[in-house]
Amino acid sequence: MKMRISISFVLLCGLLAGCSSTLTTDGVEGVIFPAHKADFVAQATGRKELAYWTPSEPDIVHAIPHIRKFLSGAAPTIANRLQQYRCQYFGIIVNGKKGIYCNFFHRDGHDENWRTEPIFVLDGGDWYFQLEYEVEKKQCLKFRVNGEA
Repeated sequence: MKMRISISFVLLCGLLAGCSSTLTTDGVEGVIFPAHKADFVAQATGRKELAYWTPSEPDIVHAIPHIRKFLSGAAPTIANRLQQYRCQYFGIIVNGKKGIYCNFFHRDGHDENWRTEPIFVLDGGDWYFQLEYEVEKKQCLKFRVNGEA
């Protein structure tokens, strides 16, 4: 009976309150934000043409190896220490294609709010980076590393 109550509470929390789903994939701890919180991406990027969806755990599990491979070529120093980062995942739709906006940040320096509130930092160098993963084509786009202050 206790198990059902716990599961019911988690499901209710996710459906009504918009709680984020936490997961660890290939050493990367992350959180999936529901579609109604994905408008953060438009605010962070200045893009207005976006629609939103909620990625599933399998979507993230399938994306991480492609992201790791992409980073190995584009930013090997980041790829070599990817497990030192956390990631916030937001489902976006661009021109009818599902994508996942990945907001990566170093584990150090952030309290537990990262699970419920988007992290937005203007500088910080390679402690913060973002990219978009196109689900159907399994490719990374719009890779950006924060600048230095």
